[in-house]
Amino acid sequence: MEREPVMADTALIAQSTGTATVDEWAKLDLNAPNSRVLRVTRIQHDETSRPVAREEVVLALERFPGLSPNGGGDVPDIIELAQRHGVSLGRATERVSIVQATKDVASHLQIAAGAAVMKLDRIVETLDGEPVEWCVTYRKI
Repeated sequence: MEREPVMADTALIAQSTGTATVDEWAKLDLNAPNSRVLRVTRIQHDETSRPVAREEVVLALERFPGLSPNGGGDVPDIIELAQRHGVSLGRATERVSIVQATKDVASHLQIAAGAAVMKLDRIVETLDGEPVEWCVTYRKI
């Protein structure tokens, strides 16, 4: 039986803010079409420093009062971020599928473009049902 890789660290590869795209606006059920979001892309590594997953996170800035619009350095996982900003998390829903890795994903995961990867598409909501995070992770199989 194969054992699940242990995550040793996560490396930030991109972080930006901007106006939400149509998809981000819909996934996060934002209040206004010009709502601002924080986008974070990270690579997760196993205990031998091999890349195992690429994570693309979109956070609704309007739901994290006090979160620096420019990101303000490393953005922690959603649980720690919610605790820091007094946001009570409720449920998370996640869809899992197998897709072909794009060139960009394949490059970060050091696999061939078109190789099968697991795609995890997650929405995290507050206790009141407001989406605060949309995260898409591509994981080696």
